[in-house]
Amino acid sequence: MNLLAWNCQGLGIALTVRNLRDECSRKKPHLVFLMETKQKASVVRKVRRRCGFTEEWIVNPVGKSGGLALWWSDVITINILFSSSNIIHTSVVSATLSTPTYIPFFWGPSDDVERELCWQEVRRISSNIRDSWMCIGDFNDILSQQEESGGRPKA
Repeated sequence: MNLLAWNCQGLGIALTVRNLRDECSRKKPHLVFLMETKQKASVVRKVRRRCGFTEEWIVNPVGKSGGLALWWSDVITINILFSSSNIIHTSVVSATLSTPTYIPFFWGPSDDVERELCWQEVRRISSNIRDSWMCIGDFNDILSQQEESGGRPKA
């Protein structure tokens, strides 16, 4: 299974949409996870069709902040187990996977308190999983200051 995860920081810019289409054309992912779409479902759906995907799960942004999109092709089956403004928890089945793989797709809030609440949700989700699983996304967190590139330093 081939997948693409991207914090696109808004699907309202033509260059972003073009770059996404190019990446999808080049890499041919079976699944695409977009964070910070900043667009309502109708706009995200239009971009999905232009990128050639048939299936979707969309979380609308709150105002112009956030927004998640999960697109997939018909070569895999995805069951949505839980969805919020920061997490889309799924069960993924494909011809290459002998058992379902559980994937919480995650976009971490920049606010420390909100991010900790999201991590608590991931811990709750993971405690119920007995099969293979992985967490994919932008965690909006670093382990050490050496990982930081741009932005203001973490205290």
